[in-house]
Amino acid sequence: MSEAKHLIEVSHLTHAYPGSPAKPAVNDISFFIREGETFGLVGESGCGKTTTGRMLVRLLDITGGQVRFDGQDITHLAGKDLLQFRRQAQIIFQDPYASLDPRKKVRDIIAEGIDIHRLAQSRADRDNQVSQLMASVGLRPEHLTRYPHEFSGGQRQRIGIARALATQPRFIVCDEPISALDVSIQAQVVNLLKEEQRQRNLTYLFIAHDLSMVKYISDRIAVMYRGRIVEMGQANEIYDHPLHPYTQSLISAIPLPDPETERTRRRIPYQPSAQEEEGALQEVRPGHYVWRA
Repeated sequence: MSEAKHLIEVSHLTHAYPGSPAKPAVNDISFFIREGETFGLVGESGCGKTTTGRMLVRLLDITGGQVRFDGQDITHLAGKDLLQFRRQAQIIFQDPYASLDPRKKVRDIIAEGIDIHRLAQSRADRDNQVSQLMASVGLRPEHLTRYPHEFSGGQRQRIGIARALATQPRFIVCDEPISALDVSIQAQVVNLLKEEQRQRNLTYLFIAHDLSMVKYISDRIAVMYRGRIVEMGQANEIYDHPLHPYTQSLISAIPLPDPETERTRRRIPYQPSAQEEEGALQEVRPGHYVWRA
């Protein structure tokens, strides 16, 4: 994995929403994602994770910094160039209930990318591609003519995954794809994502606030707090040897399966200091970076 090329390279990425330019939602962050790996992005709600993911697939404008995809600067792509890039970079949304058009049948939802990018030679080819995608995500042929409201949350997310896979992308942003699902379904969806990654050599940005699930699926992890990356490194290294106080606080909040241990263990509150506003991400071990004032 260490020798794989960088598919995504993010340099000093910034995004400020209108009305709050002094407080960027994403504040000067830099990282890379190797081809074929899963890069986990974790942090509490509002820290800038989703904004980062949407900028990487150009659903949001980049107000500062640069994003390179396979060596190409995609920061200011427009028109046909942007359309061509979007075939290679897709997103799976957090809410499977809100992200599917309720007026469309599943066949047409999944085929949307095929139609936009003209990837089918005929109507029969289109239907064949959709059927193969349905089968790959564990849905049956009779589901093709149904509407989204006829499915469970887990099934809807499988439809969302099939839709993202339809353009044969190289990179997918998984924006909290399991947070709206029952715990019993979450592992099924994550295992499906891992299997599709293995078969198609996909590269993922996996966004979540559940550090335990991110550790399971990710090769490397970045921890975000208030628009900045405060720690980044190999998944096991971050989980077993957290160095930033915020990362330590997140890990201390992960529930444990042993009731007795869970009852007595101490959670670590995070109290940010004013000095932490000024600092930089420093490499403290090979591949392990921590924000230091």
